[in-house]
Amino acid sequence: MIKKHVRKIYQNKYGREMIVYAMVGICALIVQDILYVLLPRFGVFPTVAMIIGNFAGMFVSYYGHSKFTFKKSAFSKREFIKFTIVSAIGLLINASGVRLITKVLMLNHLWGLLPTFITPAITFLISKFLKKKKKNN
Repeated sequence: MIKKHVRKIYQNKYGREMIVYAMVGICALIVQDILYVLLPRFGVFPTVAMIIGNFAGMFVSYYGHSKFTFKKSAFSKREFIKFTIVSAIGLLINASGVRLITKVLMLNHLWGLLPTFITPAITFLISKFLKKKKKNN
């Protein structure tokens, strides 16, 4: 039953785009979080590990969305700038969250994964706001 509904959604252009968008986002999150968990084992500070993981996730996200979600050979300069701005905001949220969790609250660095599950929702809303703002101009 569920398989039938997923197939119906996937056959719709926007439904397919939404599913692929989510899959690319999940892959980017997995890459980011794996690096965040592994790098401190090699002596990398958690905040630095989050920054490195975030950049790796940004690469996966940019490449995946341009290649699979939107099937463009390249984003426009304007889109790349917006992507960079939104990604920088996400990086700031994640790195600040890790810093707060590990240095202020003195919790284990694995708690620093929490912001990585909240940040995508925030950056999605920011992206939507930027898209609407462009339409209003």
